[in-house]
Amino acid sequence: MTRALVAPVFAFCAAARNGDAKSRSIAGRWKNSGPVQANVGVGPRTSRRTRRVPSRRHVDRVTHQDATADDDDVVVSSDFHDPPTPNDWSVPGGNTGGWSKNLGVVLTHVSADFDTLSSAVGLAKLRNHQLNENCTFVVLPRGASPGVAHFVQLHKNKFPIREKKAFPFHGLKWVGVVDAQRKDRLADCAAWLDIAKTVVVLDHHVLSTSDIDATELIVENVGATATVVAEMLQTENVPITEEDATLLGLGIHADTGSLTFENTTPRDAKALAYCLEKGASQKVLAEYCNPSLTADQRDVIARGMRDVVSTTAEGLTISRVHVECLEYTPGMAQCAKDVLDLTDSDVLLMAVSYVHGKKNPYRHVSVIGRAKPVKLVDLASVLRQTLKGGGHPKAASAAFRMDQSLLGSGVDADAAVDASVTTAADVDAAVRAVEDARIAGSVEGILDALVQQIVTTQIPPQKTAKDVMRKADKVISAHPSMTMGDLGALLERYDHRSCPVISQPGGKDGSDAEDNGGILLGVVSITEVDVASIKGQLDRPVSGYMKLRAAVTLTTPVSECEKILVEQGEGCIPVVENFEEDRKKWRLAGLVTRATILKTHEYYRARRLVGGGTGGGDKENKRSVGGSQSILLPALATGAGEARKSPRVTYDEYLFFSGDELDKVDVGVNRKS
Repeated sequence: MTRALVAPVFAFCAAARNGDAKSRSIAGRWKNSGPVQANVGVGPRTSRRTRRVPSRRHVDRVTHQDATADDDDVVVSSDFHDPPTPNDWSVPGGNTGGWSKNLGVVLTHVSADFDTLSSAVGLAKLRNHQLNENCTFVVLPRGASPGVAHFVQLHKNKFPIREKKAFPFHGLKWVGVVDAQRKDRLADCAAWLDIAKTVVVLDHHVLSTSDIDATELIVENVGATATVVAEMLQTENVPITEEDATLLGLGIHADTGSLTFENTTPRDAKALAYCLEKGASQKVLAEYCNPSLTADQRDVIARGMRDVVSTTAEGLTISRVHVECLEYTPGMAQCAKDVLDLTDSDVLLMAVSYVHGKKNPYRHVSVIGRAKPVKLVDLASVLRQTLKGGGHPKAASAAFRMDQSLLGSGVDADAAVDASVTTAADVDAAVRAVEDARIAGSVEGILDALVQQIVTTQIPPQKTAKDVMRKADKVISAHPSMTMGDLGALLERYDHRSCPVISQPGGKDGSDAEDNGGILLGVVSITEVDVASIKGQLDRPVSGYMKLRAAVTLTTPVSECEKILVEQGEGCIPVVENFEEDRKKWRLAGLVTRATILKTHEYYRARRLVGGGTGGGDKENKRSVGGSQSILLPALATGAGEARKSPRVTYDEYLFFSGDELDKVDVGVNRKS
């Protein structure tokens, strides 16, 4: 698909305010992807404008401030009600009594969440600010999650939200799409894209593909689309109300898990701080970030926990469950997250289905994937390759009909290897297995095929103590005859908190290293040294304080080693090479420490994700909005007539740290020689 992606983006609209039909609006120049389609809907898109005659009640409220209007729109100096909102959304197109010639709309995706709603409201506010008229509105194509629906009903008069059935889409000049890149996410509102002259797509799913012929496609590598919109509003100095700031804050909280999700960036935190500075209500944030479950949601969670089927692979638990409902039930994403947590699963695939239609009924299925921070597991890749879904690596979804073939859902060869161990043959086999299950009418079979794809292509081999331990010849050890005072000096010298005790000097601390340091006798820590110091027993031998509470074999999983460290409070765990022999003959093969466990988790890697502007040092990835500056990613700033390439994100290599690598990688501990 060929597009013209223009820079600068979101330029000022002085020419538009002067009435120039060829001017650039918030979306830059008109798209140049082919001849303009005439007679779409109501006729040529360049000549038709829709007008609306204001009602009597509307005229009375505008001219006389009639007390029959909504309380928030009435100015009564002696009343305690809120003053009228600065966003006079009740007057379409300003005070002209009709719809503007610059009429625009921002579309959310179906089942709108807070991120897409807040992004739509913010983008509409930005365009209206640049055009200096209220001509841009927000439409929800099809429904919203329960929490969002509740919020909208209470705040609808505060935001430029319009009902789809009451919106004059035939007169559209500009369309924005937020938090989505595909037409099927817009329901029947996707037809509006062909009417408008300018289409802008704004999203934060960097690995998703788009089938929208957009004038401009803006994809930022951040945790929430609301973050990008908040940055635009801040850069343009657009005045926002407390309600605006609160909604943007809800969008950032929702899509970043209150800044805890893996895809969260420093930009998200700064954008959230901006919202708080603008008066975002903490009370509203607390209420809607942790919403109460509806009766339908509680029922789905209960059935999900009852019917869940789990599979264990490489120490991870992958679960799947199918819940049948009588009708469409919103809020299933929250249900999937709760089932994931309550079943103690690492990965969950939950399918929610219902029969739709009366004349020609069919079963509609929504598959929701959720995962804990498991390395290499990319649910968005799995659902995109098999069911044409999308989302984030740890939170993705897809929807399909059981009466329609899924063979066309597979991706092309370039996108078929999203995961490092996935091949095109793996994708083809998974798609075929899913299609066979669909033909058989088995939703459970589809889930089983997806689980099998995850197990075979995305679950990394489980690491063992042998893979991550520090080898015996590099372990600092103590002799049983060493005094506690000397042990304290040894631990301080190497900045350790514990060390094994062996029958003969070995490793770095002795001369006889070929026999692996002798027989393992126990472990002693800095805590025992402190106790000996308090009792005045620093001259006592180490043998009086050493203990051996636990030891592991070379094949013990790292997860089991971590469990021992946490539950027993051990600072290190000896790895024994002849564990099956008598305990008095155990020989030390290596040592697993707290630092080893932290290294395997990669909690504090300096470069977890390269690209997308998460760092601050790369000038190429810095972004700003307004004036002549562009927010487009370098990979998207292609010239006219060039095919847009998929946004690229470069991940660091897949690393687990062995004993030898621990000496090469700085873990924040200064070793003294």
